[in-house]
Amino acid sequence: MKFIFGVIIGLLIAAAIPLILIYTGSVNMAATEIPSVLERKMGTMAWENSVAQHAPSTSNPMHNDASAISSGLDHYKENCVVCHSAPGMDYSEIGKGMNPKPPRLDSRGTQHMTDGQLFWVIKTGIRMTGMPAFGPTHEDDEIWKIVSFIRHLPNLTAEEKAVLQKTNEEEEEHHHHS
Repeated sequence: MKFIFGVIIGLLIAAAIPLILIYTGSVNMAATEIPSVLERKMGTMAWENSVAQHAPSTSNPMHNDASAISSGLDHYKENCVVCHSAPGMDYSEIGKGMNPKPPRLDSRGTQHMTDGQLFWVIKTGIRMTGMPAFGPTHEDDEIWKIVSFIRHLPNLTAEEKAVLQKTNEEEEEHHHHS
């Protein structure tokens, strides 16, 4: 009986410590602060498990469709490149200031996600990461076009890279002159 009581007290204390730290403001939530290993692992586990649980298992109905990729480029240019950048480009000032850092969408980790997982993340966003939900402002077919373009990112043509680079440079110039 004493052992069980000790285990229960130990669990209560273990649960109370992080709550006290959060409640007192001891955890610095500034984007400029590097999160602890525990915070990174918990955050990553939370969003990965959420995506795995909630994302549809459907595949992209516009897979390898050239017009979908072209339209996806336009959406990516308008909404994504400012945070996620593109192959061969550095992060913008906005992307550099985000914590957690937005993933490079041509990365192995992103490219290993299923089409349904990419669709779900774009449509619903990811809480407390800076990833907005595009579902309220974009139709499903537009989101599938973005998925098509993300799949195409590792194989960008020189012309597509130039379009994204120009967009990034214009955004930086606009930011510095405003």
